[in-house]
Amino acid sequence: MVGKIALVLFYLLSPAVVLWACNKWKVLSKIGPVLLLYFLGIIVANLNLIPADCKGIQDTISTIAIPLALPMMLYSCDFKRFSIKTSLKITIIGVVSVVITVVVGFFLLRGGMGEEAATIAGAIAGKCTGGTPNLAALKVMLNMENSTFIILNSFDMVICFFYLVMLMTVGIKWARKVLGRGKYTTDTELTAEDLAENKNPYKDFAKGKSLIQLLKILLLTLVIVGAAFGVATLAKRYDENIFTVVMILTITTLALLFSLWKEVKRWDKSYDAGMYFIYIFSVVVASMANFRTMNYEGALYIVLFQILVVFGSFLLTILGAKLFKVDGDTAVITSNTLINSPIFVPMIAASMKNRDMLVVGVTIGLVGYALGNYLGFLVFKMLGGVILM
Repeated sequence: MVGKIALVLFYLLSPAVVLWACNKWKVLSKIGPVLLLYFLGIIVANLNLIPADCKGIQDTISTIAIPLALPMMLYSCDFKRFSIKTSLKITIIGVVSVVITVVVGFFLLRGGMGEEAATIAGAIAGKCTGGTPNLAALKVMLNMENSTFIILNSFDMVICFFYLVMLMTVGIKWARKVLGRGKYTTDTELTAEDLAENKNPYKDFAKGKSLIQLLKILLLTLVIVGAAFGVATLAKRYDENIFTVVMILTITTLALLFSLWKEVKRWDKSYDAGMYFIYIFSVVVASMANFRTMNYEGALYIVLFQILVVFGSFLLTILGAKLFKVDGDTAVITSNTLINSPIFVPMIAASMKNRDMLVVGVTIGLVGYALGNYLGFLVFKMLGGVILM
């Protein structure tokens, strides 16, 4: 019991410690709170400092954090900047990039993946278009072996962790260098200069006026999340696989509607409050990736296939964005949301220091959720026919 309480306190307070450290040492502020918390979580997990019976706590906090963060961060979004034409264009580019890398990987590695090669390809195509819910649904649809699903699901978290680190360290900068940043130029996260000038947005959170505003933000957010949960629960009666999609879609829609209210627009603490939940989510998710417990035996070709699809589709998305003149931020957020699902959009938008990408990323991610199962099944049928030829 003491260990569980200590773990919860670690998750809730470690972002505050990291933010304090970033405020004190400029070198840490250049790395950024999100990446530092990711590293901290990985270290804690792989030093076996987390009690074995705490997975339920990790799942609960990581599940709650994003639904609370998302509306808070969307209250200050300017929906007028959202371009349907650009989003449609980059969504097509991102999905085609995933399909191409899946097909190429299938022909290169199918000999090592065995009889379930087409099944694996279909499942990965669906997962890298929508997310983990699509992977779970396709397991059932394609009658995948339990052992294969465990390998795919286990290594997916590790590979996507390195993918996220790549984006936050070099990927975003490289994409902007190749494609340009575009018209989205809103800074939303602390820079070294801001910290040097003591512009820490959290420094006055404990003051009376700020506490009143934070209470209003929390109450509205709880109402939105509660309503979204109710709608998603009703939808689940008709289709168990759409709970997450409906939940995120409802949260996004309600938050954007409330963002049109002048009173909500004046809340200058909402984005930073949401970011704190993203910081909590970052350290929790990273602490669930224990490399020492992974079963590496017999999974080499499947892992190579996953790596090829994740990183190969990112490169093809950048190339496609270059050909069709899409900016770097939109290209990166698209690749991230398709591969990792919309729940990771706020984290990458924060690393970009670009809150305008929230609406873009979440919208594209929801389209990916909707397409994932269909695309995965079509890829399976197409490549399954190749095996039989």
